[in-house]
Amino acid sequence: MKALIIYFTSLGRSKKTSAVIGSAMTNYDVDYFPFILTGTFGMKVSIQNQHTKGDFSTIEQELSELDKIKQDYDLIIFGMPTYGDYPPSAFYEIVKRVDIKEQKVAIFTTCSITGKKTLELMEKTVKEAGAIIIAQARFKGFFRPKLKQAFKFGQSINEALAKEN
Repeated sequence: MKALIIYFTSLGRSKKTSAVIGSAMTNYDVDYFPFILTGTFGMKVSIQNQHTKGDFSTIEQELSELDKIKQDYDLIIFGMPTYGDYPPSAFYEIVKRVDIKEQKVAIFTTCSITGKKTLELMEKTVKEAGAIIIAQARFKGFFRPKLKQAFKFGQSINEALAKEN
């Protein structure tokens, strides 16, 4: 079975969490599709502001590669950070670019404090795109995400879908 983890990160939390989730999914051949913001904190904030205004030129190369993804994945996982209790604006553009109709999907968010609304918005967005949500999680941690919880989340997905097949 094949899984694709699409994640967005600017501070590295979603990247670390994605890697841990993927490592727990031993029944899967896991691929990663990262959206990584680099540069100074100020540059990252500026890029996020551009995204909020609908300008995704800074990540257009990656977005255009999403269009090429063939639907040969048994599962797609979206991992996003929380910004003011919202997913990054790029999340909505990413979901637009990937055909997830009738696709099994898992979602997670990394957050410092709450992330509940972020997860709800992510869930609504992927459901509206026609996805079948099989799992979702919030990984809270002020300085670091809870990686032990992320590993357990990956294991639970691994075991649940193994039972189906």
